[in-house]
Amino acid sequence: MSQELCEREALNLHSEVKALQETLGICYKDAAHRLYMAEVEKMEVENDTNKKFADLRMKIDDILENEIYPRIDMIDKGIYEGKG
Repeated sequence: MSQELCEREALNLHSEVKALQETLGICYKDAAHRLYMAEVEKMEVENDTNKKFADLRMKIDDILENEIYPRIDMIDKGIYEGKG
């Protein structure tokens, strides 16, 4: 999925590349590549974090559905004594 940048976004990226170029003393192409790779890494971390939260949510839902709600139902029916 490719999205075109607005002029402001392009200028901001250009400024970041120029600053990186001057800071590290590297060519524009290398600075742009470093910035690109840093953004890719951020996206990978974000995707990994989102996946971990989704997995955690599924585990919580499973515990609620299979352990907690049945015990609450048993308590409501007066047949659970808190063992196990």
